[in-house]
Formats: sequence, C-alpha cells, structure tokens
Amino acid sequence: MKRYILSIDQGTTSSRVVLYDDKFIIKSIQQKELKQFFPKDGWVEHDAEDIWNDVKKLIQLTIKKNKLKSAQIISIGITNQRETTVLWNKLTGKPLNKAIVWQDRRTADYCKKLKLKKKDKMIQKITGLVLDPYFSATKINWILNNVQKKKKILNKNILFGTIDTWLLWKLTEGRSHLTDITNASRTMIYDPKKERWSEELLNLFNIDKSMLPDVKENSYNFGTTKLFGGKIEIGGMAGDQQAATIGQACFNAGQSKSTYGTGCFLLMNIGNKFKISSNKLLTTVAFKINGKKMFCYEGSIFVAGSAIQWLRDNMLFFKDSKETDKIYSQANRYEEVIVVPALTGLGAPHWKPNTRGAIFGLTRNTSQADIIKATLDSISFQTLDLIESMERDAKIKITEIRVDGGMINNKNFLQSLSDVTQVKIIKPENIETTSLGAAYLAGLNSGLINNINEIKRFWKKNKEAKPKTNKIVMQKRINNWKKTIKNLISLNN
Repeated sequence: MKRYILSIDQGTTSSRVVLYDDKFIIKSIQQKELKQFFPKDGWVEHDAEDIWNDVKKLIQLTIKKNKLKSAQIISIGITNQRETTVLWNKLTGKPLNKAIVWQDRRTADYCKKLKLKKKDKMIQKITGLVLDPYFSATKINWILNNVQKKKKILNKNILFGTIDTWLLWKLTEGRSHLTDITNASRTMIYDPKKERWSEELLNLFNIDKSMLPDVKENSYNFGTTKLFGGKIEIGGMAGDQQAATIGQACFNAGQSKSTYGTGCFLLMNIGNKFKISSNKLLTTVAFKINGKKMFCYEGSIFVAGSAIQWLRDNMLFFKDSKETDKIYSQANRYEEVIVVPALTGLGAPHWKPNTRGAIFGLTRNTSQADIIKATLDSISFQTLDLIESMERDAKIKITEIRVDGGMINNKNFLQSLSDVTQVKIIKPENIETTSLGAAYLAGLNSGLINNINEIKRFWKKNKEAKPKTNKIVMQKRINNWKKTIKNLISLNN
C-alpha cells in the first residue's frame, strides 16, 4: 500500500493542499484562490470560515482524485501565512471578526503611541521584533477593544490563534489548541529565549493568557483529525517562511533563502544564539527540531507578487502574470522609471506603515512594459536593501541565496535579482519549498525521516543566475533607488 504525506499550505492569496509520496515527490496539488477584503485604506481581511472550508474541501478533493484511504496518509503538515489573527468563540466555534491579515495597517497609530512611550526597545529586547502593525499583538488588542466589548463575550470563552492554530483547532474538532514556536515568535507577545508567553507584553497589550495556545516544537504530535475517514495524525507545523527555510535545507549558520510570493521574505540562519538586529531587521525562530533551536534574521517586503496582481487586476496591464516575463524584455532600457510598490506601507528596513506607493520618472515615451519592468526591478532593489542590512548585522558576506515562490518562474526577474544584488541566485528543483518544509516536519514526527541531514540530501539545484550587468551602470540605478525611497518617505511621513 502506497503511503503519503499531506501538506496544507494556507497562504495570503490562496489555500493549497499538496500530496507528497514517501520520497517527498509531489503527486498532486489542489488550490483555491482566497477572497481578499479591503474595507478601509490600509485594512486587509480574510474570512477565517472561508479559509477553513476551502482547506477542508481541498483535502477531500485530494483524497477523492488520488483514490486514497485515510490509512495511506502517514501524517499531515501545516504551514500558513503568519501573523494573521483570528479570535473565535470556543463555545460556538465562530470567529468574532474577520481575520486581520499580516498586511493590515489599522493599528499604525496605536504603534506610534507605544513608540512615544518608549515601548519599542522593550518589545524588541523580549521578542526580537520591531514594533509594527505587522505582528499579531496589536491586532488582538484591536479585536478585543472593537469587537469583544460590543459582543460582550467573556475572555474565558475566547481563543486566539494564527491561521495554523485555527486550522488545527477545526481539524481536531476543538481538541487541540496549539501553535508552533515559529508562529508564536511572530505574535510580538512571545519570548523565544525563555520559550514562554511574556507576562510583561500580555499586560502591555491587555491580552488574557487563557486565550493563547500552548507552544510546541515544529515536529510534534499536534493531534489527530477524524474528518476524512479514519484517524490521521497532524505531525508538523511552521509559519510559511520558516517552512520554506526548512524546505530549502538552510540548516547551517549563514545560509539564506528568499521567498517571492505575495510578499518577499529574506531569512538568514544565524545559529543558536538570539541576537538583536541593529539594522531594523527581525530576529525570529528559524525552527526547533528534536530539541535543537536555531534563530534567523529576517527582512520582510510587504508587497512583491501582490504588486504584479495589482498590475493585472487593477491596472489591467495583462491577463496572466506569466506574461510579465516576455513583457519585461519589451521595455525600453533607456527609460528611467522607478516604481515603489508600497501598497500597504514599507517593511524592512524602513518600517514606514504610512508610506504609499508611487511611480517616478514618467515620460511621454513610458509604456506599460516599462512600468511592469520597473515594478519587478523594485523587488530586486528592496531585496538589496535587506541584504545590506543583513550583512551589517551578521558580519557575513552573502554570496548566494536560495529562492522560491511563484515569482521565480520569471527568468527576467531572476536575472534582475542577481544583477541588482550582485549575488548568485539559486532556484531548487522543487520550488514548492513551503509545503515541502511542512511535509518534512510531518515526516520527521512520523519516523519517515530521521533527522535534518536526510533533508539536506533531498535538496537539489535546478537553475542559477549570476550577475551580468556592468557594476557602474547598476550602481547608478541603485543610487537613484535609494534617493527615491528617501524622498518618498519624507513626503509621506
């Protein structure tokens, strides 16, 4: 009887279920796009019930299409969009409010007030995170103040979770209220050194500890689901960027990966010591497996693939994102258009939630192709900003980056990335590294694989891009980018 690992990859714009065989080769991918809600400027929401229903249907579809029995599924791994916040009534199982997405900026003013009270240094010292609306803590506080008080639901009947916890609770029919250490480390109320929820931060944000899930390692028996026939164990869980780090086998200090999906996330493994960034990066847990915990520096670009979606859906520049590779080649190389896609503010290393997107350098000759090229190049320039901050913090020169995510199927973008950063960019054979990382974690817990050294042997290179562009020409463009960002920030803040 053939046996499989089921990986739930719940992202910002879609939910996917990926079926892996016992050699971690993909056998099936089922996907459903997720509706986004933008009720006000800077607000981004998801319907948590929709997320659950989509995931449930995708699992059922995977089982049906592949004619599986539940006994053939060794284990389930879960990976998820991080920081997105759900509070629900544990008596009814219904969310109090729509899920507040990681991109949401509604708590920017609250964060500003906390900064004026000098709380940002204390928060970074405990959590390794920069005080920003990005993280879960201020989102929880907003729901408690704006929804719970109106509905008058008692604290003891409310549960909090990021999307991993919400899906686990639904899969186990309320038996497991757990999260993993990587997702916990993104909430801004968790102390990753002491591995516990911080009483000091819970008091600061007025959050009752009874709402919070218990925190476990990434590979762990999180419970079982009985919704798809017999019992199926859930054996692995990690936030999407940490799952991709595991899928890319970045287990050694200095190794880096960058994911280009809805946003862009560059992570560098910094070893087993917690080190605060001096260059506005995040320090977060990379993973904890078999008692071994590793940390990483992370730089987050809030808008990457979603800028391409915006060009497609709002600007109607093309019908399919795949077209951008060909269109990029049609751009006029003498045009000096700069696009700053700060559609939901600027992330690292600027942390300016109120900065808005802009296009500079338009001429009578500017075409759609020029704007598309400039948008793709902007992701490369923002990646360079992160690399420079990371190298200053880690005192390590980054010579290569392992990349994944939907955007890396664009060959011109990969070359742009290498030219701008002057770094070797490596694309793996399996670019589904996020779901793969979750599958590895489930495989570790079930005994299908024994240790991370086996994962290292699974990783294989597919393609690489090396710098081709003249350094002098590129430096001029880099200087223009930095000057433009500086001017835009001063204009918006």
